[in-house]
Amino acid sequence: MEDDGTEELTILGAFTIGLAHSLVPCEDKAVVSLYALWGSERWREGILLVVLYGLGMMLINTCFGFAFALVGAGLFETFMGVKETLEIVSGVITVAFGFFMLKGHSLVHLVHHHRRTTKEESEETELLSFGKSAALLFGLVRGLPPCPFELAAYLLASSMGNVLAGTAAVFMFGLGTTLGLIPIGFAMGGVARAAKRSRYSVLVPKVCGLIIMVIGVVIALSPLLNIEI
Repeated sequence: MEDDGTEELTILGAFTIGLAHSLVPCEDKAVVSLYALWGSERWREGILLVVLYGLGMMLINTCFGFAFALVGAGLFETFMGVKETLEIVSGVITVAFGFFMLKGHSLVHLVHHHRRTTKEESEETELLSFGKSAALLFGLVRGLPPCPFELAAYLLASSMGNVLAGTAAVFMFGLGTTLGLIPIGFAMGGVARAAKRSRYSVLVPKVCGLIIMVIGVVIALSPLLNIEI
């Protein structure tokens, strides 16, 4: 078992790796961020959806991290055996989310150019509530098939010899990823704002949807095509 000082450094390192993870294209982070900000009337709504997407990934990562920390490296072989199933399930659901985007549906109500009635405000609140659930669910789904960064975090958890420390390390990894999504969200918010002012605004959900669907197809077919994601 590692001493407390080493564990603290390891957990801090996991957080740093999580921040780096948010910057690499092994997830559809930028696309989801652009889509969320495009459909949001206020920036804080879009950023909230991006954060919830990250929290979904963090939750599933932490659950896997706990399992690895509890069982140890012996779980890795079994996990790799079910990895293909996770990829297929995640890929199919990702394609469904992409189709949802392609049809032009937003996670929250689109901007109104007239005064809203009480009924409209109530409907917008309901849509935002649905959007929060959808963003969190999508994050959970996208966290199922582990990318190389996530596999490294799980192996780290299994090697620490301490369930609490191993789980904490993966939790901090997920937290780093989630926090790293915030600047990406703001950057994509600027792109979304520019798109809304252009004649290409209607293309945003279609392009995002197509990209997400392609990602989903690649994930679902990766076990058959022997592609590492």
